[in-house]
Amino acid sequence: MLRLTNINKTYITGTFSQKALNNVSLDFRKNEFVTILGPSGCGKTTLLNIIGGLDHYDSGDLIISGKSTKEFKDLDWDMYRNNSIGFIFQSHNLIPHLNVLQNVELGLTLSGVSASERKARAIEVLDEVGLKNHLHKRPNQLSGGESQRVAIARALANNPDVVLADEPTGSLDSVTSIQILELIKRIAQDKLVIMVTHNTELANKYANRIVRLKDGEVIDDTNPVAEVKELKGDFSLKKTSMNFMTAIVSSINNIRTKLGRTILTAFAGSIGIIGIALILSLSNGLDQEISAFERETLSGYPITITTSKIDFERMRTFNVEDLEAYPDTDYALAYDENRLTSFFLPNLITTEYIDYVDRYVKEVDPLGIIGIKYTHNMNLSLLRYDEGSSDYEQIYAQQLDETPTNPGSVFGFVSRFFTQLPEGDVLANNYDLIYGNMPANQPNEKKFQVVLVVDEYNRIYQSTLDNRLGFDTTTTTEFPFSSIVGLDFKLYIGSYDDETSDIAEAVDIEISGIVRIKESSNVSLFYNGFGYDQQLVDYILDNHPEEIGSVSGIYIYPDSFEDKEELADYLNAYNDQFSENSLSRIEYVDQAATFTSMVKGVIDTISIVLIAFAAISLVVSSIMIAIITYISVLERIKEIGVLRALGARKKDVSRVFNAENLVIGFVSGVVGIGVALLLIIPINRIIENLAEMPNVAKLSA
Repeated sequence: MLRLTNINKTYITGTFSQKALNNVSLDFRKNEFVTILGPSGCGKTTLLNIIGGLDHYDSGDLIISGKSTKEFKDLDWDMYRNNSIGFIFQSHNLIPHLNVLQNVELGLTLSGVSASERKARAIEVLDEVGLKNHLHKRPNQLSGGESQRVAIARALANNPDVVLADEPTGSLDSVTSIQILELIKRIAQDKLVIMVTHNTELANKYANRIVRLKDGEVIDDTNPVAEVKELKGDFSLKKTSMNFMTAIVSSINNIRTKLGRTILTAFAGSIGIIGIALILSLSNGLDQEISAFERETLSGYPITITTSKIDFERMRTFNVEDLEAYPDTDYALAYDENRLTSFFLPNLITTEYIDYVDRYVKEVDPLGIIGIKYTHNMNLSLLRYDEGSSDYEQIYAQQLDETPTNPGSVFGFVSRFFTQLPEGDVLANNYDLIYGNMPANQPNEKKFQVVLVVDEYNRIYQSTLDNRLGFDTTTTTEFPFSSIVGLDFKLYIGSYDDETSDIAEAVDIEISGIVRIKESSNVSLFYNGFGYDQQLVDYILDNHPEEIGSVSGIYIYPDSFEDKEELADYLNAYNDQFSENSLSRIEYVDQAATFTSMVKGVIDTISIVLIAFAAISLVVSSIMIAIITYISVLERIKEIGVLRALGARKKDVSRVFNAENLVIGFVSGVVGIGVALLLIIPINRIIENLAEMPNVAKLSA
């Protein structure tokens, strides 16, 4: 059944080599009790390990039922140990976190035997060795003899062809040793048992064959195989497999024996998770707050298109000609302030582009736009009658060639005192008429009305009251609306000169009402000043076209955040037909998106920095878990050896420790998320007290 042919094995350590086996040739019968005797260091255990596939020969051959093992790979040896070999060790090597039944079932588990059959077979072999009543005891609850009986039961559970015993009685008293050898002798009636021992007396009494070794060579064999039959090489192996659930169960059982250390490890591992979870919850919550603010509040801000756009590439490369800051010199340098205007490029708002925008407003998505306003550069002067001089004085002038050259005007933040009201529902949605009436014009009579815009506190600029409305703010700061509504002015269309201009050509302007931003709206469309409607623009276009320029600005008011995104896509599609640096591209400004992107950029930067710090703690926790795993491996060297002896693959062994790490990692994750969720409650309360922002920190979307 088993044949060793010219087996050689040498151990090399650095420059030192030790010949453990030298041309050992032995044949073994299918069932016999063979004892290998010899002094320490003669190669007994090496021979046993080679037969069991735990160690590999350098040369020669081990033939199993006619099949050579020269071409065996690691997986083949694993299957061989699991299918055909049962090991009995001197130190029993029971796994401490498994009970008696589970220890015996281990080899069957690796064979893929079902749970019910596994249990039945384990109980059967435990009954054979007299331990049926000790199924659920732990190894530390057994005597030495009982532990060795469990080891024997484990070796027999998978019904191996060969049982290898390495000093099975070495740690037992004489009475127990006899009991164990009697048991092994019974096993040898139908199996091949090969036992290594130093005890010549016991070997002579129980073994039916004694092989003596000396210096790695066979010097005596009391019952050699006389006639060796050639066997067919039909030996086959069944693949071993430990499923992941088995590894999980084994890991949990081991964790239970070190519960305190496991809890501390899991908590340490959770610290990094807690930090990252809290940072992500704050970042996520702030992003949601900003998005909600943009959606609910800033969506009312228009998309703005003006006649100037910023050249960001030129701004990025702008420098101060390598000048030294804070120089120690006694002279001043000339500096051309007009260099700042080089950042601005013309936004050529063509008739084609205006038609493109109009098509969207009127045809593509008329319901998604609640208002649109076109602004023009015009030559006009606003005049007020001064009773002191009995003449009209100019209180405001607008030039046809005005071109915004500052970032505020490009982004739509600077408004004229005399400005056009948007068409549609924009004004009604964001402003309340708090006194008087909306404009009612009489173009044929050259009479037009305007509204005066006040802020949320009903305030008007002091300069407006003094210089434009004719009040005196040095005597009082409160002015009844009734004293404001009804004030009249003259609007001279063109450049006004008090000596050459005819006041009779001016149109009448009257304040008809006062409007104020709604309490529910944060969209400030106008500053303090007069607001006129489209009829005045139409009048100027019809009667004084030379005094009005082309469109200088377009302000489009979407109905919702989604409508704004669709409009942005539509405007981007126009630019897609031009190259990136083409002057034909017309850039728009979305104030809300610009604001929120800046805020989000700051928040994202802070989050990245905080996550980096939290990640460091996570890395430290991971290193600590790796160290704990390494210590666990060192502590369980015997268990690893037992698993390998039972036929476990290297993959199966690593799976046990990976499963343990997975369990610890899962617990760390649960603890980390749980603690983070608990900490979010006081964090939200603190933020609410400090910033009046409820429920900012949140893990979920």
